[in-house]
Amino acid sequence: MLRAEPRSAAVAAIVVAAALGFAGCGGAGDTTTTVATHRAAPSGNASGGISSQEKRAATRRLQKELGVSKKKVAGLKKGRGLPATSIRPAQIVPGGPGPFFSSDTIYPVTNGWEASDHRTYTAVDAGANPADPSVGELGIFRQDHIKVTQSQKVVNVPGAGAVRIVRAPTGRAVATSAQRSGNLEFVGRTGVRGVLHLSSDAVTIIHGRGAT
Repeated sequence: MLRAEPRSAAVAAIVVAAALGFAGCGGAGDTTTTVATHRAAPSGNASGGISSQEKRAATRRLQKELGVSKKKVAGLKKGRGLPATSIRPAQIVPGGPGPFFSSDTIYPVTNGWEASDHRTYTAVDAGANPADPSVGELGIFRQDHIKVTQSQKVVNVPGAGAVRIVRAPTGRAVATSAQRSGNLEFVGRTGVRGVLHLSSDAVTIIHGRGAT
């Protein structure tokens, strides 16, 4: 259910594994896959496997394919990722930016919000709890391309019904700051209004049940 951004660490790690015979490292919750290379031992290499010359050639091909330095390729071998190649402006997304959450977690998804810079990607799905439609839900997904990590968190809004994001930071200029401290205003089917604070992943109710 997890999505990787362009030229993300997960993709790069798989490429390294295939090219050099290393283990691929994914984000949180991913399984570790070892790619084995089976071939006859070349003459002069009694131990078999991939020779140093072949590894150097594979590294050069990978550098050329990804357009990065030898140092960054070395970092991939150690489980570090690459920056994303583009910035995604902060925006409200009709239907939600997922799929990050299963229909057993949030359904229906009404809309969402997303933003990304070269290092991180953040997405929010807004909707309801499928087991109890009176409970609104906001699912927060985060990915760090460099650390090769992903996380998910669901924030409940009891009594709101399915919630929809109605106001949020938008534009390329806030692609980084909004991920860290953006405030997303939402309204529930029952009229409950509130704000999701991405700085703390907490909700403040400003109108309706639970308002202070």
